[in-house]
Amino acid sequence: MNDLIAAISDANSGSQRTETDARSGLVFLDDIHRQRRHGKLLESLVRSWPIGAGIVIACFAPALSEVLSVIKPWGMWVVFPFVALSARPELHLGSLGETVSQAILFLQFPVEGYFAKKILKGRVTLRGVSGQILLYHFLGVAQLFLVCRALGDGTLH
Repeated sequence: MNDLIAAISDANSGSQRTETDARSGLVFLDDIHRQRRHGKLLESLVRSWPIGAGIVIACFAPALSEVLSVIKPWGMWVVFPFVALSARPELHLGSLGETVSQAILFLQFPVEGYFAKKILKGRVTLRGVSGQILLYHFLGVAQLFLVCRALGDGTLH
């Protein structure tokens, strides 16, 4: 009888050990998953550097636009093509045009950084981001040229 009680007691302590081992195993797996999520978060933040660089450039955008306004129209066309495009009278924005131009002045580079990050996906390099931004600016200048020539009076202002 004592042997039976001892066997039952050993079986119960063995099941408790198994539950404890299982719990510690689950905790160990949870720690591994947490570390992987933390690593992915850090990797995602590192890959988001184009957005951060765009925000830094946006802080200096008003001063840069003042410097570039001396080289009319090409200075603003090359660096801030979307600001120049939003200021065109052919768009008929009226009094809203000034507000839209000011918003685009601050948002242009962070949005370009975001789009470059999304298009390049996992291959976010300085060369790739620079190429994407140069492409956006080329397309913006081409659109400005077309709007100015086709819809406007042909003057570049």
